[in-house]
Amino acid sequence: MQTFSKLRNETAPWRAIGDLLYGMRIGGEVESSALDHIVAGNPAVWTGADVALFHCQQKTVGDPAILFPHATTVDAREAARDPYVCRWLDMLERLKPFNVKGQIAGIHRYLAAAEGLPMIADVASSLPWAGPVTRAERPDGSGYAALVRYVSLRHLGIHTERLRLVWLSDSTGSTDWVVTTVLLNGQWVVLDHYHGDIVSDDSYLDAAPYFSLNANRCLVHWQAEDTDGPEKALQLLGRQLRFGRA
Repeated sequence: MQTFSKLRNETAPWRAIGDLLYGMRIGGEVESSALDHIVAGNPAVWTGADVALFHCQQKTVGDPAILFPHATTVDAREAARDPYVCRWLDMLERLKPFNVKGQIAGIHRYLAAAEGLPMIADVASSLPWAGPVTRAERPDGSGYAALVRYVSLRHLGIHTERLRLVWLSDSTGSTDWVVTTVLLNGQWVVLDHYHGDIVSDDSYLDAAPYFSLNANRCLVHWQAEDTDGPEKALQLLGRQLRFGRA
């Protein structure tokens, strides 16, 4: 009986989030075991301890708002009145009482099944640093989906330097997509719109980042053994952002 009570207490936050999203008619399951053994600490505080994404080398190249200026035609105040946007904001308010791990799981589950994601993305893409997302959006829509996750987590108070949008390429170089990552207690946790589970970056054995950003800075990434890594990352980024095309 004592063991059952302990298990029930440990799983209470997850069941409460499930009940919340069920009440909002959001279905689907999210496996979030990657969060179970992380002691999150205070996610609103940044310790200054940078951790390389996916165990790759990295270099900061500048401020995204300066490097990739973009003009938006979206009226954020008008878009915020859209029913889908209002529902998303309501969901974020309801998640505030939960701890950061519950908030991450709740956001990921909600956005995996939410209707109206393009309207929510319109609001997020109006941010001055979102130029790389709007310029290099993938046909699969993963860039906008990752951006909405990032903005959702920032809305709940997670520090900017704990968050990244990350452009990944598979081992063949034939497929790339964008994910959201969150740094908790020295571990990057990955939210992938087309992967229902929440996992750590250690789980991505056949993919590597070549570019990432948050509201403050852009970075390029490469494998430690690749001596031409920085140049290759910049070339790939240039192709994705359509530099040099007529």
